[in-house]
Amino acid sequence: MPFFGLGSRSPGEDAARAAQKQERERVAELAKANREAEIKRQASDLRALAAGGLPIQAIERLKEIGTNEASEILFTSNLAPEEAGLLRREGFHPRGIVTGSAVYHVGQAYASSQGDCEVSVLSTAYNEACRLAVGRMAQELKMIGGHGVVGVRFSLVRHEWADKTIEVQVMGTAVEGPGRPPEQPFMCDLSGQEWYALRRAGYDPVAFVWGHCTWFLLTTQQDEWVHRSWSNVEMTHWSAGLSKARTRAMAHLNKQASAYGANGVAGVKIERRLDEIRLSGPGEDPAYEREHHNIVISILGTAIRARPGAPRHVTPTLNILSLRDGRLTPVSMTTPKDATIE
Repeated sequence: MPFFGLGSRSPGEDAARAAQKQERERVAELAKANREAEIKRQASDLRALAAGGLPIQAIERLKEIGTNEASEILFTSNLAPEEAGLLRREGFHPRGIVTGSAVYHVGQAYASSQGDCEVSVLSTAYNEACRLAVGRMAQELKMIGGHGVVGVRFSLVRHEWADKTIEVQVMGTAVEGPGRPPEQPFMCDLSGQEWYALRRAGYDPVAFVWGHCTWFLLTTQQDEWVHRSWSNVEMTHWSAGLSKARTRAMAHLNKQASAYGANGVAGVKIERRLDEIRLSGPGEDPAYEREHHNIVISILGTAIRARPGAPRHVTPTLNILSLRDGRLTPVSMTTPKDATIE
């Protein structure tokens, strides 16, 4: 029988220690490989985002959704049940939520101490951030193989922790319709009911369009007198500034709609933001002592186009609830009085 002195180890213990050391080295090598792969993935994501693309993980997820049939996937949607039902009635099926986002840095902006003007740097930043976010949502839609996006929700934020940063987020439900996906899928911020009503009237949604304008209002001595007045009086300077900002934002929206060959823009929404600012510069100027304002006008909507051969008149319908199976059935309002409706 072998004898082992104090502090000595048996061959079995040596083998176990060697195996543990080998396992630790293998885990360390695996962790190092994972870190290097993650660094490469992050670098690749940054290059893709800089080019207006999508990160790798998003691409893999979307490709997996796109390879499955609509009846085989567990989809997510921001549509209400009745909206999804109307889409299905027209042969469209939800495929999943698609998103797009962009955090955009605003460059150095200048305003005049002599009069009102558009702050072009800010207007361009808002419009460009929207273009990037909507473009990424369009890329996700194409990877899924959808025909369009319904119920687009738009969010624009100026962060308090970063005054020169704009965050834009868009989200909607990708839908698949009959036939092959079109080369230019549609996007709309309309509800399912609004989308259904447009289709019945012979219109198709084309694209989600927008226009932003930042207009600088230089507070004058006259403005201060009006503000301190005891009488009811219109602040004409502010009214004119709102009108000019709205006109320029609308021009950008109409230019987009015209580029898509649209007949009009439906569901237009106008949002306003007011920021108080102060001017600074060399020398002495009374304008530096007053509070001035930036008006940000955002106009959003859905560009629509009439289908060839669309009916000139639409027969009104009424949804009838069946007491047998609980289904809603649209019935023409011109139905004869002696007709039986179940």
